[in-house]
Amino acid sequence: MPVPTPEREPRLYLMCDHLDAGLAMGEDLLTLKVALAHGAIASRDMDRVLQQNRELTQFLSEVRTLELSLIARLLQARKWAQELRKQELRLKPIIQLFGAVTGPLVDAAAELGDTTSQSFATGDTAIAYLRSRGLIERDEAGLERRPELAVTEEFLVAGRARLGTLLDLVATFLDTLDLLGDLYVSHEPAAAPLPTDAEAQAGAGAAGTT
Repeated sequence: MPVPTPEREPRLYLMCDHLDAGLAMGEDLLTLKVALAHGAIASRDMDRVLQQNRELTQFLSEVRTLELSLIARLLQARKWAQELRKQELRLKPIIQLFGAVTGPLVDAAAELGDTTSQSFATGDTAIAYLRSRGLIERDEAGLERRPELAVTEEFLVAGRARLGTLLDLVATFLDTLDLLGDLYVSHEPAAAPLPTDAEAQAGAGAAGTT
């Protein structure tokens, strides 16, 4: 993918950088999963249960970290997109769509920064987090019947926006920028063509007669 020139369009460059990073973080989220002990294993093999608890803690830590990083990147991209909306009219439709889809993340970011209400309502437990992100069903009491937990496109970022929808939109946004080459890449002056063999020989002959 072409890289925009910071000196020519710094806002466009920053927006693209945040979109690229957000897309990469979302794709990393989709690779996360953890195996769970269930059935007879869960009731008898305590070593396996303890190992599972460690792996589950690691899984949740990685999911939370990537989720927060993704939200931060998308909100920064949204900020630059809003500033470019009036200037780049050809981008206005995709910017409006991007702003509408990422709008719920603005309020969510404020809530994520203040965990008081979460701690009061749910204790901010692992089960509450898994339910709010769609990793388990709302009425699911625990993890006993699940062979694994995995992040899919149905994952709810900040408990509000479907991950697959966000990633599709970001990819479409980047493709649009790629197609609008005059916006995405600075136009450098064309390099002078190299002389042909005949021109080179003629030039050398002229130099020898002087």
